[in-house]
Amino acid sequence: MCFSLGDALRPGCIADATDDAQIAELRTLGELTQRAQENGCQVMVEGPGHVPYDQIQRNMEMQQEICNGAPFYVLGPLVTDIAPGYDHITSAIGGTAAAFYGASFLCYVTPREHLGLPDVEDVRQGVIASKIAAHAADIARGLPGAIDRDNRLSTARANLNWKCHLAESLDPERAKQMHDEACKQSEMPESEHDPDFCTMCGRDWCSVRINKELKESLNQEV
Repeated sequence: MCFSLGDALRPGCIADATDDAQIAELRTLGELTQRAQENGCQVMVEGPGHVPYDQIQRNMEMQQEICNGAPFYVLGPLVTDIAPGYDHITSAIGGTAAAFYGASFLCYVTPREHLGLPDVEDVRQGVIASKIAAHAADIARGLPGAIDRDNRLSTARANLNWKCHLAESLDPERAKQMHDEACKQSEMPESEHDPDFCTMCGRDWCSVRINKELKESLNQEV
């Protein structure tokens, strides 16, 4: 069994973040956490959803101290209130900081937050944004293996290995769609889209391709 202790008084806008009401409720959650732990029950604590960036560290540290290190999960948090339609982005910005400073779980936020009920695409975008935030925090915290996927993708990108590049991306389907669109928009005939074709810079101006050709030329001269 695991109790999930929610915060009914969490700030609904950044102006209310870390106010007396929120902290008082956090102390109540701390008392409930202690009672649960003393009785052998697992517990996790829900955190605020709207917090200015400069207050995120304080919020994470207060919860860890008051709630005896119980796992903390946060809705975002959103670091600004002026981005309706893009709250998955403001959430990811705050989520990276929250996870870096100790949050155990990030609750995703969709682009339609504060505007209406999300559809399937809204949910997909919200989940992807949250996964990006969590992964960025894992890298920043130096967790073992967190950066391995980034290194594999970077190596594939440097080698113009598009198959591996796309496969290692967080959203391969979306990445492949954009890459295919770039190929169609290029001036090069589709039949000539060899593995070395760069959809970022084009065939003639790709620094990776030029560097590769220079190395091959030098090796031939030697």
